[in-house]
Amino acid sequence: MMPRPRNWSISIKLWASMMILILSVLGGLGIAITWLFGDFYLNQKLNELGNDAREITDQLTSQSSWAERLTTVQNTKLKQGTILVLLNAKGDLITIRGNISTGGVFSNVMPWNGGMGLNGTGVTGASGWWIHPLLPNFYFSQKELQRVLAGETMTIEALPNNNNGQTMLIAATPIGKPAEAVLFLGSTPVPVQETISTFRRIIFYSSLFAVFFATLLSLFFARYVTRPLFILQKAASRMAQGDFQKITGVDSRDEIGELASAFNSMGESLRDHMNWLSQERNLLEGIVEGMSDPVIMLDAGGEVLYTNEPAKILWTESEDEPEDRKRKILGFLREMILQSSEDEQKKDLTLDTQVLQVALASTKARDEAKGYVAVLRDITASLRAEKERRDFMASVTHELRTPLHLIQGYLEAIQDGVIPKEEQAEQIDFVLDEARRLAKLVNELQEMNRLERWKALELSTIDLCEFTEELKYRYQGLAEEKGIELEISSIQGKIVADRDRLLQVFINLLDNACRHTPQGKKIHVQISREEDKIKFVIRDEGEGIPPQALYHIFDRFYRVDKARSRKDGGMGLGLSIVQQIVEAHSGSIKAESKLGVGTQFTIWIPQ
Repeated sequence: MMPRPRNWSISIKLWASMMILILSVLGGLGIAITWLFGDFYLNQKLNELGNDAREITDQLTSQSSWAERLTTVQNTKLKQGTILVLLNAKGDLITIRGNISTGGVFSNVMPWNGGMGLNGTGVTGASGWWIHPLLPNFYFSQKELQRVLAGETMTIEALPNNNNGQTMLIAATPIGKPAEAVLFLGSTPVPVQETISTFRRIIFYSSLFAVFFATLLSLFFARYVTRPLFILQKAASRMAQGDFQKITGVDSRDEIGELASAFNSMGESLRDHMNWLSQERNLLEGIVEGMSDPVIMLDAGGEVLYTNEPAKILWTESEDEPEDRKRKILGFLREMILQSSEDEQKKDLTLDTQVLQVALASTKARDEAKGYVAVLRDITASLRAEKERRDFMASVTHELRTPLHLIQGYLEAIQDGVIPKEEQAEQIDFVLDEARRLAKLVNELQEMNRLERWKALELSTIDLCEFTEELKYRYQGLAEEKGIELEISSIQGKIVADRDRLLQVFINLLDNACRHTPQGKKIHVQISREEDKIKFVIRDEGEGIPPQALYHIFDRFYRVDKARSRKDGGMGLGLSIVQQIVEAHSGSIKAESKLGVGTQFTIWIPQ
């Protein structure tokens, strides 16, 4: 099995292609520039050497005697590494100046041939060999010398005639017209070669730096060019996972930019569609979750699919085990499903003291029932309110009808002369008492309505000691008249409350206490502080209230002893008004009683 080729990313492929191109261009340019520079620099040095030779030749030509010329040659300042050779027209050496030999670089060992000029010149060495420097004239042939003598100035880079030694840069110019002699200037090519070598090194290191910089730049460019493709690939992966965010970072106007625009259009369309579906789902879920009524969704078999928060709370609103309450509700719903013959039906479910109105509707798909939705509405409070309304209307009607009938009957009897005139005054007093009782009933009803509607209080700071003194002033005489001992104790302090309403509370409670406390017994009123509240306690030693009646004493028109209450003028509204006033002060009231012992009312009002 052949190995699977490695998958290179498009970024790496593009970078590799650019690097091959850059290396090829830089390599070719480096070679060309190096070659051109070497040739240019060599020609420049030859031209400089030729110009120096012509300057010296012009000076020598202007002088007529050789003595002057030789003096001029000796006094001529040569550049370092330059040698001057003067030959006559026959090619014989006249004079030589300068030295370009360092360590024998430009020297050659040749046997003595007894000649001078182009063939050799020098000194005898210790070995008997003729040791001479490599002079410029050694690089010229006889033919080239004749060309110079003919008036031509020559500049060359050449090897010695015997091809044994180093190359030399040479300039040859004729002296005089016609030529009487030839001036040679020779220079070592080592500085030129070193300069060229230095230039080559500079080119080499510059090329390395350029390659390094080009590598980084091409890598960045490759990344930059392929980045949109990478972004599109990531965007396609996101869309496959349901993320339809707009593609950003692709701003080009080429084919990739058009592809990104197409992706964005597709993603926007998909996102809008998904958002619409999500909004529909959230809307339905929000409606269901926002309902205060419990909602339960069931499948066709009666199994729970979904419940909102009120439904979960409903299952725990009982002293029974939550699972037992849940089982009762689900059993009732499944029974409704089995008995359902219509698309929607309503039934009442009683759980302990709670009454639920259950509305069950079926959900359909292609005329086949796929599930049910049940809405459970707690109608306990509305049923209780309706019962209280009916009881209230019955009580008001009864309380109004009795005094009205009495008033009507006595007045008709007086009008018809049935009652003797001597008894009419007594009967008129009775009618007035019933009218006052009726007016009191109306006033109390108005008071209750006012408290329920507005609960408006005229708050002021009340000194507790002054308040208790007012209570003593009001009830001390009445208590002594009935033979009842009244004890009122207070504390130093103040309370913020409606003075008239608070006084109305104590008037109602103390009136009841005085009415139901026999002679020789006591009534205690105690005021104390309990945390941030003021505690009021009114306790009597009367006959007490039966336990079964204790839970209803704050109901409207409720009277423990109806015959006695009517005789005393009571309507059964006093304690209800007391409770409303206390609650309007953000307080609470509690009643405790024991037959034959007495009754105690405890009130807490924030200080």
